[in-house]
Amino acid sequence: MRNSQVNMLSGSITRGLLSMTIPIMVMNVMQSLFNIIDMTTLRYFSNDSAVGAVGVCGTLITLCTSLLIGLSAGANVVVAKRIGSGNQERADRAVTTAILLSLTGGLILMGIGVLFAESFLKMANCPDSLLRQASVYFKIYFCGVPIMMLYNFLASILRATGDTKKPMYFLILGGFIKVILTIMLVTAFDMDVEGVALATILSNIVASILAFCALCKSRVVHIQFKRVRFDIKELKEIVFIGVPAGMQSALYSLANVVISAAVNSFGADATTGISIANQFDGILYQISYAPSLATIPYVAQNVGAGNIKRVKQTVLRAVWITTAFGATFGALSAIFSGQLSSIMSSTPAVIAYSRQKMVIISSTYFICGINEVMGGVLKGLGKPILPAIATLVFMCLIRFVWVYGIFPHCPTLTFLYLIWPIGWILSIITLLIAYFPAIASLDRQSNFLQQEESV
Repeated sequence: MRNSQVNMLSGSITRGLLSMTIPIMVMNVMQSLFNIIDMTTLRYFSNDSAVGAVGVCGTLITLCTSLLIGLSAGANVVVAKRIGSGNQERADRAVTTAILLSLTGGLILMGIGVLFAESFLKMANCPDSLLRQASVYFKIYFCGVPIMMLYNFLASILRATGDTKKPMYFLILGGFIKVILTIMLVTAFDMDVEGVALATILSNIVASILAFCALCKSRVVHIQFKRVRFDIKELKEIVFIGVPAGMQSALYSLANVVISAAVNSFGADATTGISIANQFDGILYQISYAPSLATIPYVAQNVGAGNIKRVKQTVLRAVWITTAFGATFGALSAIFSGQLSSIMSSTPAVIAYSRQKMVIISSTYFICGINEVMGGVLKGLGKPILPAIATLVFMCLIRFVWVYGIFPHCPTLTFLYLIWPIGWILSIITLLIAYFPAIASLDRQSNFLQQEESV
């Protein structure tokens, strides 16, 4: 079999980034498409309330799982740095620590999700007509969170080695299994939200098993079966990078929950409409976010190798790639928003609410991509704090101000949605201000080391 790993330390940066970005993009878009198939199945074989119940859980689930998924980004950076510096022993210890962290955190999160499902949904202003089904879906989904977390960490570690194709294959296979099981459970066994949740868990089990086997066969890093324990040094570094990354995602999701709560106050049609729009926005986000996931290990490996010039080149290429993809697919999503929304609902009011959000957000999603790339660059540089602060200020606090202070004076959904591109632009400016001195400092350090070696 042809080697699926990308050499991040040499060769064409554009080709290497695309080789990593496209599999990540395909993998994540396919996952979003499978979620759309879930909701479409519910529409045809159940009802709009089941669609809304699954949709209203989406943002909350992302909020609850963001911290641990952020820790997987920390594992990605740490393992990539160890590989770049040639430290095999520490790379292996980081891998084993990351896997243990995923399972431990997943079990804790499972307990929280199951115990507080209904409370979380009420806090998000979930309509009473959707609450029962949403609560059932939420609880069942969280029973599978440990497996989902394990897969996220395994995929992140594989990406750190330069392998993005295997995680893509595994997730696509799991996704097809999910679709088959969803259709079977909803149609043949007369389940609605329960069938969707169970199918998700079973598909994650398949993907996790395959990813674990692939990591066991890796020639770049190894799982230390004889030393299955937390390594404190590696754990600290994973947490140092991963917690801010997770907080960044959690804050972003919290801000979306605030927006969703404002939309939910417009009634069940609005809730279902934004739930549908969120599915397509999710696809655009994955398209725009994929270059960031490819950039993190690219930057981290080259920082570990001391090649700062290649780091700077990587940043420029990544921004160009995410802008091209985001602008193209964003325009298509906005143009065909009506046709796309009608896939999951035949109710005119629901379709109108969905279109309204898609047109505004889709056409500006390339700005989000630039923001994510710059945040990923800083994580790869070992500077994870500022992206989290930028998210806190420009994706979270500013949305609270917008929703509770400004929106009441102009209570239209079009005005409400404008906060997305405004926040992205302000965040990009902040991240750029931090990037230039950080890269200049690394440049000076690299030049000093080279002078020392020449002497």
